[in-house]
Amino acid sequence: MKNYSTIILTEKEIRPLVSIKKAMGAVEKAFLYFGQGKTQMPPKLYINLKKYNGDFRAMPAAIDPMKACAIKWVNVHPDNRKKGLPTVMGLMILSDPTNGLPLAIMDATYATALRTGAAGGVAAKYLARGDSKVVSLVGCGAQARTQLKALLENFPIKEVKIWAHKKAYYSAFLKNIKIPKLNFISCSKIEECVKNSDIIVTTTPSRKPLIKLKWLKKGVHINAIGADAKGKQELESLILKKSKVVVDAWEQAAHSGEINVALRKKIISKKDIYADIGQIVSGKIKSRTNNQEITIFDSTGLAIQDIAIAQLIYKSALSKRIGKKIKFI
Repeated sequence: MKNYSTIILTEKEIRPLVSIKKAMGAVEKAFLYFGQGKTQMPPKLYINLKKYNGDFRAMPAAIDPMKACAIKWVNVHPDNRKKGLPTVMGLMILSDPTNGLPLAIMDATYATALRTGAAGGVAAKYLARGDSKVVSLVGCGAQARTQLKALLENFPIKEVKIWAHKKAYYSAFLKNIKIPKLNFISCSKIEECVKNSDIIVTTTPSRKPLIKLKWLKKGVHINAIGADAKGKQELESLILKKSKVVVDAWEQAAHSGEINVALRKKIISKKDIYADIGQIVSGKIKSRTNNQEITIFDSTGLAIQDIAIAQLIYKSALSKRIGKKIKFI
């Protein structure tokens, strides 16, 4: 009888296994298969914990061409920074779809930041102007770091403007990012941060609009990352009305993405949504068509992204013999 086993992987073991470039390649394939209808992805299941200012999400999915199936259990607790804990923590179970065996049980905290950054990088590849040089980061936590690293793979970025709720967050960001030949600028006001930028990345937990349409230059691309629960919003609703909006998945975005508030207030409707990212990556719908339009990627985070990254991590761990093996059955 074959000796079946499961690999246990910690964040420390995972970090050196996958580069942002490889992560982007995996996520782009996941989006392609999503656009081709070759994935299964039930809606996120939310457990809201208002008493603790947090929530949990269960995210199962399968990607048929990758022969991959997984589920992620992840939290979002904005107050965790005060406690010395990550805002987002997660656990992933990657299973063999042919027999149900858990192939790997792995930390998903870093993997979540990695796949979100990769998704932003892929979206910008299709939606931002190719000559984009100035990036604005509204919020500068772990998500912002992977977003920037992903953008650096495809754009000639020279300047990064950063707005943080507290100066200490900006200092921590610079300490952890360490990218040479980039001009980092700390901005005291969001307007100052986003004006004249080519790409804007928002990664805050805000429940009120932070960015106004009149501050944006023509041709800017926005990766709207922060809104991931009902009631969250980072962009003035008028921006959505005047832009080419691409969601990662309509059902999730309508419930908890950047568009959720504007939809409920009937400022926009489904007709105002240009496409989902799968339609763009698979070529079913054109991406940016001119250098004057404002484009937005509304990212809520898809379970298929997690699967793509989990499989990438698992295969790399196997090849390098990393992780603790346990006998599951």
